Amino acid sequence: MEKGNILEIKNITKSFGGIRAIDGVSFSVKKKQIKALVGPNGAGKTTLFNILTGIYRADSGEVIFKKEKNLFSYKPHRLINLGISRTFQNIQLVDSLTIKDNIALGLHSAIKTNPIYVIFGLSRKQEREVFEKVDKVSKFLRIEEYLLKFPNQIPFGVKRLVEIARALVSEPELILLDEPAAGLNERETELLLKSIFRIWERNISILLIEHDVEFVTSCSHSIVVMDSGKKIAEGLPSEVMNDRRVIKAYMGE
Repeated sequence: MEKGNILEIKNITKSFGGIRAIDGVSFSVKKKQIKALVGPNGAGKTTLFNILTGIYRADSGEVIFKKEKNLFSYKPHRLINLGISRTFQNIQLVDSLTIKDNIALGLHSAIKTNPIYVIFGLSRKQEREVFEKVDKVSKFLRIEEYLLKFPNQIPFGVKRLVEIARALVSEPELILLDEPAAGLNERETELLLKSIFRIWERNISILLIEHDVEFVTSCSHSIVVMDSGKKIAEGLPSEVMNDRRVIKAYMGE
């Protein structure tokens, strides 16, 4: 692995029913880098994300985290213990839980407890530790005023930030954001952008899927473009968005 990389994606392939969804895709994410993965619908972006997080199994290739850990050797719920977390394009909050409890779910695999507490709940000490982390991340993302509310009582843009808070509460080194700006209005997008930069300032590496070109070019250090399961371009935002292959495939010109 190249020095300075936190994630190395090597020659990933994946087929569904004879259709090649991912075709030999390779790229890396450096430490403290905001990397974007873009492309038209059906390009294979979400499929690749699901491979990275163990939801799908690749047909071939490997994904190496921090030089020595092959992610394919770990079950999805164990990635949090390695220092990796993710959000989803479709917001996945539990409607019957408060925002505070929804954020706390991000620590489910990190909690090491006596089996008796699995039945009767966390010990007081563990509960205090968990909610101290929840309070800390909610203040960091400036959503602490919503902690005692339920998902149906908060704006859509805040729900996006709650998903990010749930991913951040485990203190990851790498966070994967799946279409974080989807459905946001201009004001909410601006707040999200500021939050992403604050996350980056904490030395957390970010890999995000996004279709909003303006959003991606305003926050990413490097962009990978996919089309029909293949990587067709990679580089600085200014370079990639002027690439003829990208203009043809992604922008439809």
